[in-house]
Amino acid sequence: MHQPTLRVLQILERIAKENDGLRLADFSRELNIPKSTLVPILQTLCDQHYLSITESNRYTAGTALFCLGTAFTGSFPVLRYVRQQLELMVEKLGETCFFGALNGGDVLYLEKVESPEPIRMLTSVGRRLPAYATGLGKALLAGYNEAALRRLYPHGLEALTEHTVTDFAALAHQLAQASLLGYAWECEESTPHVRCFAVPIRKHKKVVAAISVTIPLFRYRQEDQDRILQVLQSTAGQMGYILEDTDAHFGELF
Repeated sequence: MHQPTLRVLQILERIAKENDGLRLADFSRELNIPKSTLVPILQTLCDQHYLSITESNRYTAGTALFCLGTAFTGSFPVLRYVRQQLELMVEKLGETCFFGALNGGDVLYLEKVESPEPIRMLTSVGRRLPAYATGLGKALLAGYNEAALRRLYPHGLEALTEHTVTDFAALAHQLAQASLLGYAWECEESTPHVRCFAVPIRKHKKVVAAISVTIPLFRYRQEDQDRILQVLQSTAGQMGYILEDTDAHFGELF
């Protein structure tokens, strides 16, 4: 393994998870890389526009990194079909819809269509969140038992909010219910004041991706749940049918 290349990849992967940017000391501490080694790497990444640096000396994602992400999306025509389906969902439900896949223990958001409402969830395409704390992630994990979850998260379940499920047995029980019912859910577990419903997408009976709808709590009404689930399950079924005839397998892209 080429250590300098690995360090560049670690930096880029870490910055992709951080909305507010990171300081030199943050990289050094989290990646266990000496500051003297980091400085020329970070400077080169800034010079090539993969990173940018703010006035407060925080490093953030640069335009070149954004272009790479855009090129990735364009490399998979099936994502254009996915976006069309998400747009139809937003037309029907009026709320932000997501498409994602499991990347290790995280859910990686691969596509998103915004709600027309002024108040909506701001999670961006390319962002990762712990799968156990999100509706989308739970749809991807549905069926995982407690032993499998402990292997996936050997360091435990860190709370994102005060509502995050951090007990393995409780999470396994919730995932068993999700598997039985055919949909997953969360309420303020990853983001305060937001509820989410999600449904897995299967290819050859194996879960390869999932779609979700996120709703601010003040707009959610219990009587809307059946309609939301109907749209999700219908769309997931159509997507699964299309994927059967393609080489796309989002769970193997990473």
